Amino acid sequence: MIFAKSHLDLHNIRNNVARVKKLSDNVVGVGPLGIGLDGLLTWIPGAGELYSLGAGGLIVWDAVRARSAPMIVVQIMAIILVDTVAGAVPGVGKVADMLFTGHKWSADMLTNHMDDTIYFEGTRKDVQGTAEYRDLLERIRAGKEKRRVVFLG
Repeated sequence: MIFAKSHLDLHNIRNNVARVKKLSDNVVGVGPLGIGLDGLLTWIPGAGELYSLGAGGLIVWDAVRARSAPMIVVQIMAIILVDTVAGAVPGVGKVADMLFTGHKWSADMLTNHMDDTIYFEGTRKDVQGTAEYRDLLERIRAGKEKRRVVFLG
């Protein structure tokens, strides 16, 4: 199953993203700053890049599973690419990679996007007859609702 089919699937996606975010950029936190596996592994040649791509790939995969807008997926991929390449730059690249919390940034972008989306379980046809959907359509027509609507069926 590629796409989320239920609110439980969406909940699990949020948990996965939160886990990657914490491991990557905040295993050891000091005040507002944190260092995670991404920052620590950047000092081992190849390991940092491999970890960054793998962890970033999980966030991208979860974004696709959550049916995120294509532009959000592209932005997340760009952030992960910058985070991965930063450690390979000679000199200050390792320090920049430690300070650049790309996984956290990407994870926050995805969860915020999910918060700005209204998910209905079932297909559009299944949901059209519900009072909740009719109420949502009225709010959209009145200009009171701006969030995306996604059908999970």
